[in-house]
Amino acid sequence: MRVLLYDHSGCLNHGCEAIVRTTVNIVEKVFPGSEFGLCSYSPNEDIVLSDIPRLTVKGVEAQPLSLLEKCINIFNVKVRGNYSYYYKAAYSDVAEFAKYYDLCLIIGGDTFCYGNNELCRSLTARFKAMGKKVVLWGCSIGEEDLMPEKLETLRSLDGIFARESLTKAVLENAGIESVQVFCDPAFTLEKTAVDPLVNSDRKMLGINLSPLVAKRSKNLGRAAAELLYYIENKTDYVPLLVPHVIVPGNNDYEFLAAVKKAAKSEKSILLPGNIGAKEYKGYISQTCMFMGARTHSIIGSYSSGVPAFAFGYSIKARGIAKDLFGEELCVRGVDKITCGADMIACFEELCENKDKMKKILDEKIPSAVASAYAAGEALKNIV
Repeated sequence: MRVLLYDHSGCLNHGCEAIVRTTVNIVEKVFPGSEFGLCSYSPNEDIVLSDIPRLTVKGVEAQPLSLLEKCINIFNVKVRGNYSYYYKAAYSDVAEFAKYYDLCLIIGGDTFCYGNNELCRSLTARFKAMGKKVVLWGCSIGEEDLMPEKLETLRSLDGIFARESLTKAVLENAGIESVQVFCDPAFTLEKTAVDPLVNSDRKMLGINLSPLVAKRSKNLGRAAAELLYYIENKTDYVPLLVPHVIVPGNNDYEFLAAVKKAAKSEKSILLPGNIGAKEYKGYISQTCMFMGARTHSIIGSYSSGVPAFAFGYSIKARGIAKDLFGEELCVRGVDKITCGADMIACFEELCENKDKMKKILDEKIPSAVASAYAAGEALKNIV
């Protein structure tokens, strides 16, 4: 089988790295010896994937239009109000690359969450016109994310694999019936064994926060600094600060470093920003509890059996928690975090529920991993 993965942002987002690694493994179990293509918006970041056999990375970048193409594009935009020709012409090399592949997986879990996703929708239409089977893989989509253009694309797909049941309900309510639910592929990510960061008698609390969620809560940095001070001075936990996305302009490491400085923290440990998804999961697995904003840092925690509090800002955090725990346990919209007291209250809520969560995770994670692998089996019915 020749499988094309597209809408990949780049591996400085370690959630995206985790999705690529685990998707390849899942597909490989069903179709051994498969060849993979990866269409990446940041191919220079993807050298870390060089250990994956039979993977070819293709950069996705707009190509200059010829004079004729420019004229046709101007006509389409000015007269018809249609921008689709531009994407078809500027990314024709991506379509050429895709000719080799039999199955196309849209792997950006948030692909249809933000904006109108015009490039992804254009590529999808092109691949479908070429006779390719196209599946939206491991997605989350909220009701607020839907618009007519997106619905048209979603209806054209050969399969939609949602990573939680709330998305399935949203899509079915919008009249899209062919939705299946499988756990996020990153539940299957193997962790790298890492050296302990603290003595065996010390306990670590993992913390991940990001500039992305800070845009939804203007006081998040100050609140996080107050939480850090509280943890270091009022509890026996050692804070472990875990960056999970280090994209310029959206860099968890820089944000967490600023929080550490604001808290005048001497005890907290800030992980470096230059390690991989499997290493981050290795460190997360050493924590007793975790508080995180990035979805895949939370998935790394859950799948390691570590109770976690999710600072959600979309349907994905709520849906993943609900499917695991039967309720939206220890999830709060980041817009509800207005001060340090709010953040400390989240920590205390996590402490109150940690034993319950730990028991459920120990019971449920094996079936969650099996669910993620079942998505590969479901591809057999599509190809």
